[in-house]
Amino acid sequence: MTMNPMYAQMGLDIGTSVTSFANQSIASSLQAKLQKYRNRMLEVSAAMNRRVITLNEIATRDASIRMSWELQKTGAQDQGSAEVSAAAAGVSGNNVDATMRGLRSSALGAQAARKSRFKQEMRSHFNERINNNVGAIMGKDIQVHSRPSLLSAAIGLGGTLMDTYDADQPDGEKLGDSFEKTTKAWWE
Repeated sequence: MTMNPMYAQMGLDIGTSVTSFANQSIASSLQAKLQKYRNRMLEVSAAMNRRVITLNEIATRDASIRMSWELQKTGAQDQGSAEVSAAAAGVSGNNVDATMRGLRSSALGAQAARKSRFKQEMRSHFNERINNNVGAIMGKDIQVHSRPSLLSAAIGLGGTLMDTYDADQPDGEKLGDSFEKTTKAWWE
């Protein structure tokens, strides 16, 4: 008993269709998992950057506080030295007062410069934080991955099987011919 080649071709068509659907399903699943992984790595990277920015802010704040203490200490030492020198020399009056005002003015100017530098560095850290957050949002992969449709695969397989069947039939007895006649009758 020999097998009709049409049935062998139909078997091949079914196998090809099932394999294609399975491959599309696997590819779609892998794309979704890869997208999730990339987005998670982006979140981890953004979190690490936020941590570094926070550490930089803390270091900037600490350096500013240390500089403030150092300036206060230096200002007090300078004023103390000036007062001791004036007393040792027996000098008093306007010259000593002018020197003390100059030292206080210099100390206040140094503190103002420190505060200005601190504000500028903190603004820079704030901008880094904003850029990091915007980069994390804009870098997120939000592409929609379509999954293969079982209904579409079944309809495609049905069409392929019908074409294979029709290729083995004489003219006038093909399924496509009767389908065409039926649809024309519906529209008339």
